[in-house]
Amino acid sequence: MPSLPALARILLAILFAPALTFAQSSVDQDFAARYDAAVERQRARADDIFGSTREHGAALLVIPTINLDAAPRRDFNDQATRDRYVRQRSTFVHWRHKSEKGLAITAGQGEHKPELTDTGPVFQTVRGGLLYQVIPVLPGEYRLNRITYHQPRTKLPETGLSWDYQDRLKKIGIATLNHTMDREFKLTTPLSDQEADDGLGKGCDVMLKNGGGCDEEAREFRWRLGVARAFKQGKAEATPAEAVDVELIFSAVASITLKAGEAVLTDGFVLPADQPEMTPDSCEDTSYGPMCSVDSIVLTRLPASLEDFRQAPDAKSFGMPKLDEALRDLVYRAPTLYFEPQSKTAPNVIRVVTTD
Repeated sequence: MPSLPALARILLAILFAPALTFAQSSVDQDFAARYDAAVERQRARADDIFGSTREHGAALLVIPTINLDAAPRRDFNDQATRDRYVRQRSTFVHWRHKSEKGLAITAGQGEHKPELTDTGPVFQTVRGGLLYQVIPVLPGEYRLNRITYHQPRTKLPETGLSWDYQDRLKKIGIATLNHTMDREFKLTTPLSDQEADDGLGKGCDVMLKNGGGCDEEAREFRWRLGVARAFKQGKAEATPAEAVDVELIFSAVASITLKAGEAVLTDGFVLPADQPEMTPDSCEDTSYGPMCSVDSIVLTRLPASLEDFRQAPDAKSFGMPKLDEALRDLVYRAPTLYFEPQSKTAPNVIRVVTTD
């Protein structure tokens, strides 16, 4: 089997393809044709590479997250609606390798920043309220102990004196906060939905993703393009808005072990909007930014099943027959849980809290 660095490069080859741009004119037919051809070449190349992932000593992991297209279409002209959506879309659940520093599995709907050791999803498909993501994974044991997300229109908390190290050890985890600035737009006239004539395409084609489950993401992307255009035309005002990027590091909730050449389906986990619960007045300044102690985290487990996954549109229907064939002998493997469900009546609610 190739070494881990060499194997990672094989998996990531597709991600070094030339970036595409959305700067085309909707009336430029020649550009549109060349753009469509480039998308198809990229899709075929991805199918070639990731369809043979298992042959190169890696594994394919299929893991569900929430399908944001399952809810009614959102009114992105409403600020609160956008805030909730951005928080959901930006949330990534990270499973980190037990012993190989830097190796990770990352699941989530947002724009994944690919790395040699963490490629992110290469294909996704939806079934009801679940979005199944297919991720190439290097062999080993991975533990779910990190979550990141962006919280719009939020200020950093006040910081105080340093906490005693022993007190921190009694907590379930740490939240590191990074102050950022967003642009908040105020429109004089609500944007109309110009999806039919903007030349960008549909759903995941707009977002340069393979598969389905990108309709709301594409609509929100179009909204941002629209307000930027309206701002240039003097039809919208833009003001800076404080925001926070959050990184949660906590005691491992679950683990999954993958072997070379496997194709495995496992359960997913999501972070509810009201989580985590931070210790009051526990935030302090550090060299990494404000850091707060976390009392507990509640995660929702998303049970997966082969029967349900097989009823979702397959990779072949999205022009990726080789990846589809690589998933034919997919097996289900439940993750190992390190915390018990909250109750028998809520078996999929996992409360991560210290047992002391």
